Amino acid sequence: MLRSSSSGGPYTALGIVTGTTYSDETVAQGHTYYYVVRSVDTSWNRSGNSTEVSQLADLRSVAVTFNVTVPASTDGTGRPVHIAGTFAQLGSVDWDPTANVMSRVDATHWTITLTGKEATNLEYKYVLGDWNFVEKDGSCGEIANRTATITYGPGGTQTINDTVPNWHAVPPC
Repeated sequence: MLRSSSSGGPYTALGIVTGTTYSDETVAQGHTYYYVVRSVDTSWNRSGNSTEVSQLADLRSVAVTFNVTVPASTDGTGRPVHIAGTFAQLGSVDWDPTANVMSRVDATHWTITLTGKEATNLEYKYVLGDWNFVEKDGSCGEIANRTATITYGPGGTQTINDTVPNWHAVPPC
């Protein structure tokens, strides 16, 4: 297996491949690499290079599902649950309390699936569509921004489970 950082070479040998696949673990994200292979027989006779192929080294996409358990009083507000945060990197907008409306599962559970690149760091909060109705802790105090790093889980999925104890401006807060 040979690799170059420019089309047509020059190529550098990466290693000997005895199977039909090879994983290049020494690439830098955002760079395109060019690969060729050549055969070697038991007498060390080498074939010419194969047709060149190229590949952009990029992080994998991950479907991230956010599940949140909310207070029983949530339905009584008549407001849907949203998730707001650093979501421009997921194709949404940053810190917009009206974006990213979640789907109601039942009276105390909501969910949404967003897609992003692995290794992306996120900050977020749950909100009822308006910053006047942001999540609060068990004694109605502030909650720091939640954080998560997107990781490539089974089949390219990740699940994040959270609980919102209370909402600002919704009893008991």
